[in-house]
Amino acid sequence: MDQEVMDFFDFSKEFKREAAPQGYISSDPSIMATETNESKVPKREVIGTDYVPEIVAKEKCLLDRTLRDDCPQSKRNRTLDDLDTDDEGEETEIRRDDEYYKRYRFNLNRDKNLPIYAKREEILAAINAHPVVILKGQTGCGKTTQVPQYILDEGYKSGKYCNIVVTQPRRIAAISIANRVCQEREWQQDTVCSYQVGLHRPTSLEDTRLLYCTTGVLLNNLINKKTLTHYTHIVLDEVHERDQDMDFLLIVVRRLLATNSRHVKIILMSATIDARELADYFTTTNSVPPVITASHGRKHAIEKFYRDQMGSIRWKEEEDDQLVPQINDHGYRAAVKIIMVIDNMEREAAIQSRLSYDEALRYGAVLIFLPGIDEIDTMAENITSMLQSDRNIKVFIVRCFSLMTPENQRDVFHPPPPGFRKIILTTNIAESSITVPDVSYVIDFCLTKVLVTDTATSFSSLRLTWASKANCRQRAGRVGRLRSGRVYRMVNKSFYQREMAEFGIPEMLRMPLQNSVLRAKELEMGSPIEILALALSPPNLSDIQNTILLLKEVGALFLTVDGVYNAMDGDITYWGTIMSRLPLDTRLSRLIILGYVFNLLEEAIIIAAGLSMRGLYVNEGRRTQGADSFWMHYIFADGSGSDLVAIWRVYLTYLNMVEIAHEQESAIRWAKRFHVSLRSLKEMHLLVQELRWRCTNLGLIPFAVNPSQMMGDREKSIILKVIIAGAFYPNYFTRSKESCAEPDRNIYQTISGHDPCRTVYFTNFKPAYMGELYTRRIKELFQEARIPPENIDVTFQQGSQKVFVTFKQDDWLADSSKFVSVSGRVQSEVYKAVRMRLDRIQRPIRIMTQNNFMNYVQQRGIGDVIEGRWIPPTKPLNVELLALPSVFSKTITGLITCIISCGKFFFQPQSFAECIRNMSEIFNAPQQLRNYVINAGAITKGMMVLAKRDSNFQRATVIRPENQSNRQPMFYVRFIDYGDCALLSMQQLRLMPKELIQQYGDLPPRVFECRLAHVQPSSVVSGNNRWPTAANDLLKSVAKCGRIDIEVYSLFNNVAAVLIPMKDGIINDMLVELKLSRRSDEDYMSRKDHDFRLRRQESARYLTLTERQQINEEYLRSCQLPQDLDLPPPPLDKCNTIVMLKGPSSPLECSMQSIIRVGSSKRVNIDNASVNAVLLDADPQDHHDHLIVAHATVESTNGQTLTARGTTLMPNVQGFGALMVMLFCPTMQLKCNNEGTSYVSILAGLGCDPVTGEPYYAEHDVLINLDVNILEDDVVLINQIRYYIDSVFFNFKEEKDPAVSINERVSIYTQLRSLINRLLCKDRSYMQRNMSNSDFEWESNPELPMPNEPFGKRAIFPMHSLTELQEEDMGRLMHLRENCSMLHKWRNFEGTLPHMTCKLCNQLLESVPQLRLHLLTVLHRDREKQIDYCNQ
Repeated sequence: MDQEVMDFFDFSKEFKREAAPQGYISSDPSIMATETNESKVPKREVIGTDYVPEIVAKEKCLLDRTLRDDCPQSKRNRTLDDLDTDDEGEETEIRRDDEYYKRYRFNLNRDKNLPIYAKREEILAAINAHPVVILKGQTGCGKTTQVPQYILDEGYKSGKYCNIVVTQPRRIAAISIANRVCQEREWQQDTVCSYQVGLHRPTSLEDTRLLYCTTGVLLNNLINKKTLTHYTHIVLDEVHERDQDMDFLLIVVRRLLATNSRHVKIILMSATIDARELADYFTTTNSVPPVITASHGRKHAIEKFYRDQMGSIRWKEEEDDQLVPQINDHGYRAAVKIIMVIDNMEREAAIQSRLSYDEALRYGAVLIFLPGIDEIDTMAENITSMLQSDRNIKVFIVRCFSLMTPENQRDVFHPPPPGFRKIILTTNIAESSITVPDVSYVIDFCLTKVLVTDTATSFSSLRLTWASKANCRQRAGRVGRLRSGRVYRMVNKSFYQREMAEFGIPEMLRMPLQNSVLRAKELEMGSPIEILALALSPPNLSDIQNTILLLKEVGALFLTVDGVYNAMDGDITYWGTIMSRLPLDTRLSRLIILGYVFNLLEEAIIIAAGLSMRGLYVNEGRRTQGADSFWMHYIFADGSGSDLVAIWRVYLTYLNMVEIAHEQESAIRWAKRFHVSLRSLKEMHLLVQELRWRCTNLGLIPFAVNPSQMMGDREKSIILKVIIAGAFYPNYFTRSKESCAEPDRNIYQTISGHDPCRTVYFTNFKPAYMGELYTRRIKELFQEARIPPENIDVTFQQGSQKVFVTFKQDDWLADSSKFVSVSGRVQSEVYKAVRMRLDRIQRPIRIMTQNNFMNYVQQRGIGDVIEGRWIPPTKPLNVELLALPSVFSKTITGLITCIISCGKFFFQPQSFAECIRNMSEIFNAPQQLRNYVINAGAITKGMMVLAKRDSNFQRATVIRPENQSNRQPMFYVRFIDYGDCALLSMQQLRLMPKELIQQYGDLPPRVFECRLAHVQPSSVVSGNNRWPTAANDLLKSVAKCGRIDIEVYSLFNNVAAVLIPMKDGIINDMLVELKLSRRSDEDYMSRKDHDFRLRRQESARYLTLTERQQINEEYLRSCQLPQDLDLPPPPLDKCNTIVMLKGPSSPLECSMQSIIRVGSSKRVNIDNASVNAVLLDADPQDHHDHLIVAHATVESTNGQTLTARGTTLMPNVQGFGALMVMLFCPTMQLKCNNEGTSYVSILAGLGCDPVTGEPYYAEHDVLINLDVNILEDDVVLINQIRYYIDSVFFNFKEEKDPAVSINERVSIYTQLRSLINRLLCKDRSYMQRNMSNSDFEWESNPELPMPNEPFGKRAIFPMHSLTELQEEDMGRLMHLRENCSMLHKWRNFEGTLPHMTCKLCNQLLESVPQLRLHLLTVLHRDREKQIDYCNQ
């Protein structure tokens, strides 16, 4: 490192450093996050606010010097260091506006009844005499509407030019206040008075003299113009809210006011404001801002009570518990007692006065302030349960929170039913946003939840803290509107007065600073540190440093300033310029930028807008949230496994409805059905329009694509997920399986060999309960998930407490969930079932006692009772009649009779050809076809009939009738001996004669189901585990050839996994070569069966025909799982015992792990509202990592758990996570194994100090231990993609905007599509994982060749360098081959295996079965190919 950089770091040591918890944006130690484990992440030194005095003193010196300076304004400079540069001058002469005042009517009669009117002259005099005036007025005094009018009226009287801007923190306030002023003054909108809110702005501001706008609008305007002189008066309303926009606006206003805009007047207004703090902030040597207070007395008195004044309630907590912000059980009960006291008090008052009790109920609503939705639900449960003891008190409970339904919103304002008292349980939303006139009582727990962000980790956490006194005063102001009121504060008076803060913590001390830092860069008045030090409440220096690191990570800042690395600063990139001008979080802006690069700008804008909204989905509290509401998220996600895609589809559906005027009522019904908030969607629509407008102004415009070049739905889905991965890097998580030696074996052992993709299980059902008699009751439990009982099989395992519930895999069954897609092999019903458990609703089953049970089954002859033990009835099964392949058959000749997909087709062995011909002749004999179907009611589900297939009738089973009432009855049938299904009319069906039913009714199908082995659909080509059409067509072309041979790999659940040889090779391999599928491991049961078949086929020559038949029958019988008996349950009046089932559960449930360093040791949950809240291993046969990307990560209060929000399940592509890390990280190191023969891990992040090796941003370093081979050509492809992304926005430092033409963009877009496709479609071989204690250490390699950097140090995505791989040492190769030979020799050993290790895969093998199955895995077979091993 050169001397300048070293000098920079020496200079930084002048700041005083102290040991403290890392990077928290908070001035309150009680809400700080738990420290990160030091063994995982090096402890970062934290610098507080010691840097502030020096910068503030320097600023004061500058301002004082400027105020004393008599030189012209044009000589004043806006920077901290130099005052000699020319600048835009300030207009000092008085400007007349007489002609303007003549054009509009100015009525000078103001409302004298408003309290603010009494201070009118004092306010105007103060404004004329001082540059800054502070006005403190209670809510409702009229300051927001009247003060700007007073100023405008004075301008009218004097004829002076007047241009006033008034800021409001919320859009709706700016719009409604502007409209109210126009109505009051009888001005046409968008003339004298107007508003500017995002897209809502007048076409011209030429005639506007009073503009209401949001804080952000004014801030962006001032940053762009760098002067206040476009206005004569700037009114900053609601200053007390102290959001980042307001605090940064104060910085800008104070600076510009002193430097180039001294004649502009500033008025600061608020209801609850720390006037002294603001006055000190704006005090100069020449002026001290005056403070004017405008208050009005209340019409009705308010009494306040504290917990130590409520003697009738016996508080049970310890003294120390009172200091902890929490609500315990006694606190809830105390609130209920207060409600009872209120009721008794009003009953007594009714006796002594004329006010009736019913009248008191109408105006005696109780408002209870609680910190969150969970506390609201708990409070409701306490009120309901405790008031059951007093039937005289009737209450009407209303929940009030930001995500409430429209119905609940109306209930808040409507009077309660006669004789009921309304109790409103609310969060802090009712402090100011909602006013309910009939509230006479407030119960305030004095708590609130505050979102706090740790800048070092960028994790947010919602902390339960004490509310400020200002909050409590606002809450108390909710009573006394119609009569006197009472406020009950659930804290001691001394605690309230001495311990609770006067005001809340400003956003700048607890929220991310990215947008403020970017605005500081755009302001060009000094470094971010120099600007933010001037804030009313300056953040910690370490918070600014951490924010700068985060901005470098997202591409908003370069690592360097003028080419030199600077830890406290960085030159702004064009990405950063875009981010500073979009009203979004920086990662959402990054999503829009990448959407523009890949020409998916519209999709990116919609998703970004949706993620900015709170409450897109309605939350009705835990009392009503169920599987049905959760399932609606799945419908919108449409199998994508993405909350973000769901947002996009919700918005498109909404847009289609609102564009049609007569669909408004339909939109309301639709929103109610799908549990979405129309109010939030309307706000989202406005934001989408604003983002489009801003993007257009920034030159981010999508280009039209020729129809021949347009993306298909699947390619669009993949590219969209790629840009999601790019936008939210490094919020990456991997889906991890159970950490044990044989996780696959444990899955099947848990569910006793059932198919895990279709099966869930309950526990706590003892064998003595005789479960087979209650299968229908168990099926009824799934009605809440809308799963029909006929789609369910319930079975039991002898001697076990488990109940297995298997969902039928049949696309022809009538079930709404069949129309909803989920990713992977797992059926949608499994997700529904697991979600039922997560809803924590108890599921009771009523059963009989054992004695009553025995009498019941004996009386009705259900099964047999032998020696006091009940034997359930069984269905006879002749396995010798099954068409399933014999255990001794490797190759079978026959016909493919039906192809649904490459994953499901039916094969008819040639050995049954004669049987099929004979049956066909019999079925089509004239005498057998006389039984026409006259009445549709004669056809029932499951009935065997003769149905027309091509030109002949064949036996078939009725699946169900078609759900159509406007035409003749039709029926779905399945042809038993061919496997295909058809929709047929009654004329195409015949009733089967009794003699045929007796002869063929129990004959099993003459086909068996097959799937292709070792392959699965390519996630890049086709989604939701669906086989692409081209793959199915290839299989159909093979089937058309007639008789073919298939090789049976395994048989599981009566489905054969097969290979189909062809002249040009095996079709399974051809699909991989054509990129229509990818190689896949067979699951545990398939490999187990294959190993068994291999060994039986090897021993066949030593067995007689009879022995082979006997072994095969035993084999086929063992393949059959227990059957659902579907017995009618006993009447409920005979069932007096209740059993509480535990579940349902799935063995495929898995957890997540964060891949960033600071989160790697924490537990990870998924937000309960996410489509991925039920996280299952959807492809259990795969052993490579599956990537999940989150929009945001929230940390628990104790710092031990992370919650991922806005999650997206990435495509099941081998190595996808590693590829995305390499593609979107700032820089990375590709580490090799000890021999240097393969890449084994990726360390990615901002990099490290080249001298010390210390990481720049250790908390966000990302580690990927590779499980697939990454080769040099992969890195070349990734570098090309990074180059093209950079080239879209590249500009030289002196250039304002990138100069990329439309033709160049189209060319880049085409190249990117091609490169992404090549990168993701590549078939990568598996490799064993390599772990190292130095995984997170950045290595120094002076010999590493530096890559060619086309854009130098102005690259957001610099080129990756990589170490050249070495050839495998011959001695090591021989050693590995010998190890393989030894493993294969032990394969046929029948005894106890000594512990050995597969050195190819670094896998410990403890038994012969484990060894056998390991040798069949794709990982081991790939490794054998890599060392050129061939088993002889």
